[in-house]
Amino acid sequence: MNLIETLVFATLTVGLIALGHFLSIKWGTAGWLVCVVPVGLFWAWVMLATIRGTFKLLQHRLNPRPMCRQGKCRPRDYVLLTSMSEKAVFRCRCGDRYLSKGGHFSQILPDGSLLPYMAQDSSRRWKTDTGETPN
Repeated sequence: MNLIETLVFATLTVGLIALGHFLSIKWGTAGWLVCVVPVGLFWAWVMLATIRGTFKLLQHRLNPRPMCRQGKCRPRDYVLLTSMSEKAVFRCRCGDRYLSKGGHFSQILPDGSLLPYMAQDSSRRWKTDTGETPN
């Protein structure tokens, strides 16, 4: 969620709470519930999504990575560029970009295509990627 979306939702929240206050004068507790329940459910959903996203980000940051293809960058030398639930894009100090997805670590070529690089075996050690799914 970006700043503009946050401001819009905060404004809508304040508006619904004001409407709830107005309706509570007419209908008592039922007036509050008409407005406060949707606000509470929405912000609970936002908090859960934020927590889930934080855990996914930590998972991508803490997963081990192999040395880069040029052999100059160690696993800690990668910078996380983007992260989604199942995959992450990293850049090493050499400037190469890599896609980490499902136990595979592929180099992203300048044209956007993927060059298989390394894959984790069942013991989570990195081996040269032969294109097969890891055990």
